[in-house]
Amino acid sequence: MAAALLLCAAPIASAAPGAAEGRPSAHGGAPLYISDYADNTVLRLPPGGGDPVTVAASGLTRPTGMALDTSGDLYIADTGNNRVVRVPGDGGPQVTVDTTGLSRPIGLALNADGDLYIADSFNDRVVKIPADGSGQVTVPTDGLLHPNGLALDGTGNLYVADFVNDRVVKVPADGGPQTTVPFTGLSQPTGLAFDRRGDLFVSDSGNDRVVRLPADGGPQRVVPATGLNSPYGLAFGPAGALYIADFNNDRVVEVPVRGGQRTVPVAGLHTPAGLAVPPGREGY
Repeated sequence: MAAALLLCAAPIASAAPGAAEGRPSAHGGAPLYISDYADNTVLRLPPGGGDPVTVAASGLTRPTGMALDTSGDLYIADTGNNRVVRVPGDGGPQVTVDTTGLSRPIGLALNADGDLYIADSFNDRVVKIPADGSGQVTVPTDGLLHPNGLALDGTGNLYVADFVNDRVVKVPADGGPQTTVPFTGLSQPTGLAFDRRGDLFVSDSGNDRVVRLPADGGPQRVVPATGLNSPYGLAFGPAGALYIADFNNDRVVEVPVRGGQRTVPVAGLHTPAGLAVPPGREGY
């Protein structure tokens, strides 16, 4: 269960990596970043495929959520160490983000101004680190219990996977009241992502599925991905393909726009958790 991840006690033993289904996956013109929770590493898959490269992040323990800024800097939720680190895209030294009192941070999101949002899971809150250096603030939310994945829509509204409460909430950018997003039947939601149409996708980890809520108000739909086991992070590639961190199956699944399903050919994954694609190159 995905709850094991929240407790930083997910099993290390895993099944053999799945073979690719169909032809090898290609990521178009953008790299795909994968946090390997059990191996305490982050991998970078080159654009178009190829062998993964380990990102030069040091001292990680149970990395989960990730976000990339416009300069190529990678932010990583170093969950087991109760911190967030930044790995500069220019090869500079790793930096610990200036935060206060984090406990099991998981989801990350960056807005257009470069402000960083962190799901501070065991403190049942979301915090914001402004890009202007003015210092950490707590985002006004109500009743969160172990928040997990985060996502921002095109107008800056913040969406939070409220893991224990089996819901997704929306925090308006204009300071309006929090609302519950009209998903039905969620169990332990984790990863969140928007596609280019503004449809919201959520990893419904307790139900071993990913569901989509159309932006036009249409009914909730289940993404046609089979065999998932506690899906976690989500990301969209530049061609609109959905990538799913299939946590307990030790693989990343690609669901192309045209249909079908493939396992991304990455050997040796052990409980992949977070996924990230550079901004402007994702499907949204």
